[in-house]
Amino acid sequence: MKSLRFAGYSKVEIEDVPEPRPTADQVVIDIKVSALCGSEMGVFRSPEGRHGNPGHEFVGEVVDPNGHPEFAVGDRVGAHVIVGCGTCPHCQEGNHVFCPNMLPSGYAHAEYIALSARHCLRVPDGMDWDTGVMVAGDAMGVAYHLTRRVGLQAHDTVAVFGCGPVGLGAVLLWSFLGARVIGVDMSAYRRDLALKLGAWRTVAAGKHGTVDRLRKLTGGAGPDTCLECSGNPLAIEAAFDAVRKGGKVGIVGEQPLASFSPSGHLIHKELSVFGAWYFRLSEFAAMVELCSRGLKPRRVITHRFPLEEAQKGYDLMARQECGKVLFVQY
Repeated sequence: MKSLRFAGYSKVEIEDVPEPRPTADQVVIDIKVSALCGSEMGVFRSPEGRHGNPGHEFVGEVVDPNGHPEFAVGDRVGAHVIVGCGTCPHCQEGNHVFCPNMLPSGYAHAEYIALSARHCLRVPDGMDWDTGVMVAGDAMGVAYHLTRRVGLQAHDTVAVFGCGPVGLGAVLLWSFLGARVIGVDMSAYRRDLALKLGAWRTVAAGKHGTVDRLRKLTGGAGPDTCLECSGNPLAIEAAFDAVRKGGKVGIVGEQPLASFSPSGHLIHKELSVFGAWYFRLSEFAAMVELCSRGLKPRRVITHRFPLEEAQKGYDLMARQECGKVLFVQY
C-alpha cells in the first residue's frame, strides 16, 4: 500500500509498504481522509529521515472487523489517537491520556491503518468525511476539551494566542458558543482567516504593544480568558500579562519551559490556569451534537491534496499560510 515517509530536510515522499496486519484488539480501516497536525512539523524539519509518519488524525471505512462484533465492513469511523491499556484506573475513568502504558497512534498518512477497536469513533452516516476528520481530530477535539476545562461564560472576551489549526478551531468554537474572540498571531494570513471564522478582532503578535492593544480592546481590563495555542514562551508571558484580574488562562501549546510571576500573575491577579492535552472518548458525541446545531468545523480547512502531493501541504504549514490541511483519498 502507499504510505508517506519523511525523507529528512523538510521533504516527504511516498513509499510502498505492506498492508497492516491487525492484532487481536484491532480493526483495519481504509483511510478516506487524513489531516496534517502541527505536531508533525518538528519531524518534518529534521535532517533525519524515517520510515512511516506521525499522522494521527483520520477517518475511513472498516474493511476488516477482525472478529469484533460491534463493527462491520463499511462502518464509518474516526480515531481517538491516544490508545490506553483499558484496565488501569485512568482508563476506567475515561482518561486514557493519563494511562501509564498508553500508546499514541500514527502512520495515518497511508491507504490503510490498524487501530484498537476501543478507540474507533463512529462517524454519523450524514456527516461528510471532511467534517468527520475535524470532529475526530486535534483542531476541534483539543479546542472542545479546553472549553470544558476552562468554562465559557456567555459574552466572555477571549484572546486566542496562536491561530494555527488548534487556535483556529478555538476561534470557530468559542465564537459559535457566544464569546467575543480576539485572534493573536504573527501571520497576517491566519489573522484574516480568524476573522472569517468569527473572530471579533485580531492583533498582530510579536510586535511592541500587543498586550496594550488587547487591554485597549477590552476597556483597559484585559480579556476574560486567554488561550495559549502557539507553543511560544513569549505568548504565554503575554497571555498572563494581558488577562484581566480574576481571569483565566488556558494552555495547549506544547513547550518545555516558560516564565510567569507567581506573585504578579497568580497571587495578586488571582488567575485560574488550565492545561489541556487531548479530548476524551466521551466528548466525541457532544461535538457531533454541536455540528447538528450548526457548528461547521470544516470551515477551518483551507487546503486539500491527494496523498501523492503531501509535500505541498507541509510546505504551506511551514510558511504558516494555511488553516487545516487534508490529504484526501476518496
